[in-house]
Amino acid sequence: MKVKSRKRLVRIVSTISLLFILCVSASLRLAFPPEANAQVRAVNDYGALGLGRLLKKLNTTASVMMIGAHPDDEDSALLAYLARGENARTAYLSLTRGDGGQNIIGAELFESLGVIRTEELLQARRLDGAEQYFTRAFDYGFSKTLAEARQKWDEKVIVCDTVRAIRTFRPLVVISRFSGTPADGHGQHQYSGYITPIAVKAAADPKQCTDSGEPWQVQKFYVEQGFGGNDTASLKLNTGAYDPILGRSYFEIAMEGRSQHRSQGEGRIEFHGDQFSRLNLIESKAMKVIGESGVFAGIDGLTGFGIPALTASRVDPTTGMLMKPLLSTDPTFWKMFGIAASAGDFAFRDLQLSSMRDSRRNLLEGLKAIRGAREKLRDSIEHQDDVAVRTDFYLAQKEAEFSKAMQLETGVTVDALVDQETVVPGDEMMISVKVFKPRLDQVKIGEISLAVPAGWEVTKTDPPQQNNAAFSDRESSVAGAVFIVKVDNNVTFTQPYWLRERRDGDLFRWPKSNEQTLPFGPQPLVAQLKVTIEGIEITIEEPVRYRFADPTRGEIRREVNVVPSLSVSLDQKLLIIPQSAKAQTRHLTMSITNNSSVPTKGVADLNFNGAVELKSTSSSNAFELKSKGEKTSVGFDVTVPANFKPGNYEIFGNAIVGESHFNQEMHIIAYPHTQTHRFYTRAETVVNVIDLRPLMGKIGYIMGSGDDVAEAIRQMGINVTMLGEKDLASGDLSKYDSIVVGIRASETRPDFVANNQRLLDYVKNGGNLIVQYQRPSFAQQNLAPYPINMADTQRTAAGSIARVVDENAKVTILQPNHPIFNFPNKISDDDFKGWVQERNAYNFTTFDAQYTPMLESHDAGEQENKGGLVVARLGKGTWTYCSYSFFRQLPAGVSGAYRLFANMLSLSRAKK
Repeated sequence: MKVKSRKRLVRIVSTISLLFILCVSASLRLAFPPEANAQVRAVNDYGALGLGRLLKKLNTTASVMMIGAHPDDEDSALLAYLARGENARTAYLSLTRGDGGQNIIGAELFESLGVIRTEELLQARRLDGAEQYFTRAFDYGFSKTLAEARQKWDEKVIVCDTVRAIRTFRPLVVISRFSGTPADGHGQHQYSGYITPIAVKAAADPKQCTDSGEPWQVQKFYVEQGFGGNDTASLKLNTGAYDPILGRSYFEIAMEGRSQHRSQGEGRIEFHGDQFSRLNLIESKAMKVIGESGVFAGIDGLTGFGIPALTASRVDPTTGMLMKPLLSTDPTFWKMFGIAASAGDFAFRDLQLSSMRDSRRNLLEGLKAIRGAREKLRDSIEHQDDVAVRTDFYLAQKEAEFSKAMQLETGVTVDALVDQETVVPGDEMMISVKVFKPRLDQVKIGEISLAVPAGWEVTKTDPPQQNNAAFSDRESSVAGAVFIVKVDNNVTFTQPYWLRERRDGDLFRWPKSNEQTLPFGPQPLVAQLKVTIEGIEITIEEPVRYRFADPTRGEIRREVNVVPSLSVSLDQKLLIIPQSAKAQTRHLTMSITNNSSVPTKGVADLNFNGAVELKSTSSSNAFELKSKGEKTSVGFDVTVPANFKPGNYEIFGNAIVGESHFNQEMHIIAYPHTQTHRFYTRAETVVNVIDLRPLMGKIGYIMGSGDDVAEAIRQMGINVTMLGEKDLASGDLSKYDSIVVGIRASETRPDFVANNQRLLDYVKNGGNLIVQYQRPSFAQQNLAPYPINMADTQRTAAGSIARVVDENAKVTILQPNHPIFNFPNKISDDDFKGWVQERNAYNFTTFDAQYTPMLESHDAGEQENKGGLVVARLGKGTWTYCSYSFFRQLPAGVSGAYRLFANMLSLSRAKK
């Protein structure tokens, strides 16, 4: 045999094994992330760079999953290094969606914030190249102990969710972001580190989590060294390595993605030069490697002969024993495997940045061969051979990757645009599908079709005469089609799948569908194009989107959403009613929006849930809406009887059209850096009758990162003025009885920082200034009137700032005779009952003797902290710092929080 022929034979045999492993270890989803949810555009995934990366992914079986607790916990530099440097299928599994965090860009909290942070993860993944998964855990807020997390989250449920993600993605390597010890800090971090090795073991056990997919054996398990500590790791990876093709380091790319976590203030500098991630190998099924240089070292089958690794990952679901399946004895089958695998190698070798066409022949040859191999398996599949069925599924994924590579090589682009962003059940929409291609050589455009959900109707039609963003005649396409799509009358509304039902405590309810562990559900409408390239047909799919031009941002694309024909909302989610010897009336406005193009009319109504004593009247509750997007409002006067019993009472809004009742409020979450999402709750107002004595006065409010405290003050019947930059710089501050500073204003309001001295002068002249929680930069900028320290002196593992995370932690009143606890409301221990999520955050840890501490509270096992509510005399006035979480308690209607906050606002009048 000639040397050249022998080398080619070795190459074929090696690549046979390589592709064999590829077939089994490939993701159940495509190896390239979908673009439907992306607002950012990763330039590295287009053109020759994108094709080259895809071809390199075809030539490795490497796959890795990182597991952490929250969005922004991930080592994004390591993800970028693995995904774009190692070309591995890479994923991040976040146990939560970050629902319990804070929000620096708006007022959304809890479930709404979880939607934002899910989107921010998707934008980050779009840049660093990884995929994203979740469990159903609800982030209940900052936690200091593993014990609390285990009490909140059912271990069996979260283990099996994690197992499902592992069995779905099928990683060869799992990296735990945390160790499961107090060194992780946050209790939810500890839980993530605790549960990850349990899930890795369970994923390989056919007797565990039996409804979470087929067993999968992880080859290597690492624990990352964490946020700090000594450099004792067994493996150091340089994520700052420079990629000459991309023109950036992986760390730089990752920091661009990291900066997408805008709600958490995670904007980062894209540092140049060496940066390191540190890992410790905990367990390995792979061959031991001394001085390993990467996480895949020692794993058989990444390149070369991969059959041993394949057989080691196949577990008999009945016996739990390792199996050695034989796919086929047909030599033609194996020859086709070899041709397909070699084609990937040769296509990458021939790839040119200036012209991708040289790779076409190899890609076509590989695609044809892999289809032939699938055809050879058909007989075994028909006889329900389990190994053949599973292998064919993975071959289908490889076929899709070859097809995607062909699309990138030819430059064929499909644009599927709809004429409206929202539709209602039974509605019709027009969809334009256009095909663009830079050259027509040996590429034939075939059938254009639409994939729609069951029950939806599709018909072809002619393009409309009217020109708009979806049907622009300025785009010269080589082919196209226009469709009319009628939405099924019984379709459910588009919303995040984990919000369709109320959660069970701190766990979301998941539907029994393939959406589980995904960021969001799949797109309902997908355009399909058949293209024939030199005799080989491929199918290109593209989600349908709505396109429009924003005057300041340019082109924006959004997903098609099915919405209710009418959406209803009440202008106040909470009505605070101080108990009184007289009947009281509050005005409530119901807004009704027509989401359909069909005119409609009906009547609005309020339903009182279990409070027949409450009454409402309206001068006219009839409404008529003639066009889509038109809104109207109906006013109601709600009367609360004299001496009404304190408590919470529910009012539901309802719009009645014929026999149909509409009572869903549409919540729209839209930010420039994310996709727009909608979810629905019952249109509801809670009437909270409180034993509350507020004083009349004039309040100025300096909004920080966003909260609902100003609205809560208005609910108490007190006049509130929002203070802007001009007010702080030159306005008359003396006219305000009190001024309240919103959360994190020292980070988001440069005018607050710049005019802090004017605010201190306002206090000296007799004013009352209340500063809600600020982060450490507040102390670093010397914004307090006397020396303070916000650094953690408790030396606990859970965080660097003193805080009380147990919402039921005992609160001790330190100055019971102070007006803050006596005027106009007498504060007692009962006022600290029923709080939500936490007591306080970002307390002073040490402070000057000029401050008088008012309250003391601490978590179990920790030393006292008196820096959550401190008051200082400054000249004639009072300066107060309050880190107790009123921004959470007041919107939640916590009665005691209203009573205490009313007293804080009244300090300027207490002595009068």
